[in-house]
Amino acid sequence: MSGLDFSAVLAIGIHDMKNSLNRVLSAVDELSGCQSSGCTGATESLMQLQYEARRMKDNLTKLLTIYRHDHDLYQPNFSEINLFELLEDAWLNNKSLIDQRKLHCDIDCDPDLNWTLDAYLVSSLIENVLTNTMRYTQAVVCLSARRDGDWLYLSVDDDGPGFPAAMLGRRNLQDSAAPDARLGNTGLGLHFCALVAERHCTPDGARGLIELSNAGPLGGGHFELKLPAIG
Repeated sequence: MSGLDFSAVLAIGIHDMKNSLNRVLSAVDELSGCQSSGCTGATESLMQLQYEARRMKDNLTKLLTIYRHDHDLYQPNFSEINLFELLEDAWLNNKSLIDQRKLHCDIDCDPDLNWTLDAYLVSSLIENVLTNTMRYTQAVVCLSARRDGDWLYLSVDDDGPGFPAAMLGRRNLQDSAAPDARLGNTGLGLHFCALVAERHCTPDGARGLIELSNAGPLGGGHFELKLPAIG
């Protein structure tokens, strides 16, 4: 059990979900008004509903995973996973929102690339990053995976404005500070991603890590999850 103050983590998550619920209620009110007045804002309201609902789902996943980790209740489930299918599932789960926002999503991955990992944790991380990316990208998102020796690199790239300077660099769970209330959901998300990376470790001490940069191939933010070979 770590020394993480879960009450602070919970407060951050609840605050962010409260904001999402407020936006959901506003969108519902707009839809109700459109139904009675025949206005044309229904599509945008539905997009907002979808986005905020996914954010709340992501927040609940993060809170539950952090709680289980902090109380030694989570047992990783490692198995060999096809990376192309993992990325494709993330795209399909978000396709309606991607299409509504008129975004293009590419997948850059060898169809035969397999890796031993915890599919639940890694897919939750990818969808969390993708949901956030859709908020800032302009037109294109790219999900990619590649192997380099005994390491797997999973990346999410966009053509948006990039990450703030304070978020750049490599992080693992030891280097990553506890979620900071001043960063809100951003701090919670980074802590969750570092936790997922930390759960992938080898007997000789190699551990996963995350890295954020603004040097991606699309000119915007570049999020990378680096995992060691554990199988």
